[in-house]
Amino acid sequence: MMNRREFISAGATVALSSALPLNSESAHSQRVIIAGGGLAGLSCAHELQKLGFNVVVLEGQGQPGGRVHTFREGFAPGLTGETGATRIPDTHELTMSYVRELGLPLEVLGGSQLADVVHVRGKSFVVGHGPEPDWPFALTPEERRLGRGGLLKRYFNDPLIQVSESQNSSAVPESILALDRLTIDEQLRKNGVSKAAIELMMGRQDTSVSYALVLLIHLNARISQHYFHIRGGNDLLPAAMAAKLGSVVRYGCRVTSIGQNDNGAWVVFERTGQQETLQGDYVVSTLPFSVSRDLFVDAHLSSGKLQVIRELEYAPVDKVFLQMEEQFWKTQGLSGHADTDLALSGTFSAIGPESSDERGLLLTTPSLQDATVLDALSEDAGIQASLSNADQVFPGARKHFEAARSKSWQFDPWHKGALPKYAPGKLSDIAIGARRQGRILFAGEHTSRWNGWMQGAFESAHRAVREIAGDRS
Repeated sequence: MMNRREFISAGATVALSSALPLNSESAHSQRVIIAGGGLAGLSCAHELQKLGFNVVVLEGQGQPGGRVHTFREGFAPGLTGETGATRIPDTHELTMSYVRELGLPLEVLGGSQLADVVHVRGKSFVVGHGPEPDWPFALTPEERRLGRGGLLKRYFNDPLIQVSESQNSSAVPESILALDRLTIDEQLRKNGVSKAAIELMMGRQDTSVSYALVLLIHLNARISQHYFHIRGGNDLLPAAMAAKLGSVVRYGCRVTSIGQNDNGAWVVFERTGQQETLQGDYVVSTLPFSVSRDLFVDAHLSSGKLQVIRELEYAPVDKVFLQMEEQFWKTQGLSGHADTDLALSGTFSAIGPESSDERGLLLTTPSLQDATVLDALSEDAGIQASLSNADQVFPGARKHFEAARSKSWQFDPWHKGALPKYAPGKLSDIAIGARRQGRILFAGEHTSRWNGWMQGAFESAHRAVREIAGDRS
């Protein structure tokens, strides 16, 4: 009997998956196999169908969406916690266009007139309302004059004024790439920023990542007026897209190998314990590189491409949601958002209805270096640590606490991390990750300059569709 590699090398011209037939009305069209049923995969399938391609989406899990995932169970009715993609900037036109096309209702996220908090060195300071706090740091006179907001503006927002947007929105602007040499700490020190000011600005955030990456994050997060959220949960977006695609999306199909030759491309996958192969004209892999490092043995990829796939580092991200019987912070004039220097609680944000009398959630997201510490604790111990920190920042949290849930993306076997974490000099890897290799194409937020955003998934999918459609034109 042939082994798998011999079978594939022989051509694999007959698809073993007879349960995935060509649609009779489009049997003349080319077949595109899409690995992954997240937003990139669903968008790619949606747009290719419009062009008459025969499409199959293989998704290993039992539901679509990938890292667009919403918690509901365990919370009071109406409360939702976004474990992954949370905000939609009004400037993210592709994302907004799909929301409108599918008729999904939006609600404004944040934007209240309530005050934020910065909790440092054991004390909470209200910011954005009134004079600049007297920060307990040994700042230079100029740094004290600027204050925390002024420092952040000077070193993270003002540099973007000179950034010219590329017409190719998938590309990282050259002016940002030119700064991709130093870490945050190194760049700020080079600019003469004191250690105390760096601590004030960054708290417990990881300053070993690329300074240019933070600029790119700020650029991608720009809004005109508002951030939005899909009322009822952001996972309604992939659910609606998958429903529209219908049987095109096949669940429980875990991709184990992707290959190609001169005549076509194929995907080997497991379904109900059986290994099957599906042959097509093209394959679009939308799987995160964190879980696809070993899938391309038979793909004949370039050494540079393989290096990026195998070495791209993914950030560990934890989210802990604490349900409160009322949003007591609002009665104190606070928004529920806080930046902190507390171990295991880098930032807090609030989720809930407008009224302070109704239940709401406090979400805490530890800094990247604290994520591994939190992961070493039991789930209950992690929740208790987060609750203790919440009570320091927002006194009364323990009294009003009712329930909690948490999510660690690095322990999710389908993702093994939340989003790419680029060290200095690595932002150029985005373009390499996006580059097609013969009949195999790549999409997903990790292949877009809009990395970490739903917009990145959609933008990369549209790029892959253009590349495939260009071959046929």
